[in-house]
Amino acid sequence: MRSPTSLYRASNIASGISREGYASLMHAGRALLVLVLLLASAGCQPAGLTAKEKPVTLESIALQPGDVAGLQPCGASGDVEAVLQDEKSTNPYAYDVNSTEWAQWKRQGASDAYFAAYGRTAADCDALSPAGTGAPSGGLVISLIVKFKSDSKAEWTYGAASALLGFGPRDIEFIKLVGGIITTGSDTGLGPRSVIGSGSVPGTTFYFAFWQNKAFDSYVYAYDLASDLAQGAADDVNRRIR
Repeated sequence: MRSPTSLYRASNIASGISREGYASLMHAGRALLVLVLLLASAGCQPAGLTAKEKPVTLESIALQPGDVAGLQPCGASGDVEAVLQDEKSTNPYAYDVNSTEWAQWKRQGASDAYFAAYGRTAADCDALSPAGTGAPSGGLVISLIVKFKSDSKAEWTYGAASALLGFGPRDIEFIKLVGGIITTGSDTGLGPRSVIGSGSVPGTTFYFAFWQNKAFDSYVYAYDLASDLAQGAADDVNRRIR
């Protein structure tokens, strides 16, 4: 076998290239080869390795600041377990009711839930606490997103008309009581298993949406917010479900 030195000399004789020129060409060739390999490697990588999507969480599906422009997050927002723990010390009666309802939902297949609230002012957010007036004056939107172990369990619970954290069938009955408008099914824009309602009493407007999409049951309730803005917020939440 010919040695690298003899190969180098033979190449020089054949081409008339100097030792320094040959070394320079070899260095450039290696650099080019490395670049080609890097580009080929990047091109062959699975898409999941180059642009990893963030995992979808209930918090990322729930109401976001961009859904309700001009409103600020309320401190009462959080995972259902955290909300219940806080309620246990601040409002024991509500805790007893809501924890019992949550236990029932879990028996029906619910695995997690997230509560989100946005108010126009701190006073509107305070309406959610026992110390508050109970009536927001500037605008308040609250939502609840519940994840189930399967689409079928979410669909069954939607039809069962169960209540959780104050959300439930009585919201629909209230809208009917004040002479509001109720829309159900695909006409809501939220899917075949959905209902929305809007109404008003002197000084206050109400909007309510409840729907099932895939393995999620979702609620949005708005006080003193234009119905089209409230509907837009519900649509935004629904688009994030996948």
